[in-house]
Amino acid sequence: MGDITLFGLPISLGTMMYQALIFTILVFILKKLVFKKLVGVLDSRKQHIENQLQLTEQYKRDAEKNLELSAEVLIQARKDAREIMKHSENEAKLILLDAKAEAKEILKEVKEESFRSRSFMHKDSKGA
Repeated sequence: MGDITLFGLPISLGTMMYQALIFTILVFILKKLVFKKLVGVLDSRKQHIENQLQLTEQYKRDAEKNLELSAEVLIQARKDAREIMKHSENEAKLILLDAKAEAKEILKEVKEESFRSRSFMHKDSKGA
């Protein structure tokens, strides 16, 4: 085959056809042996990434639900704490009122006993 000159460069048609044939055979071999495995690996990686993204979305939804549930539990706990405080305050007031009433009763009894003692002492001192 002949050589041609293109833009001042010598080109050998035989070498060019030989290189085209070798390149075609190389692409065919790569397609049969490497590209299928490479595409399989890439597809499996893509599937793995998609699964991880779906799992991440599920975890995000679960976290949001747990956050809402925690907020509700916290609100309920605060409400319960307020009720317990009110109940405790009311009970403390009742106990204080009972203690005051009991103290007044004891004071009344002590005064009466003291008055009786004085009366008895006074009668003794007159009678003696």
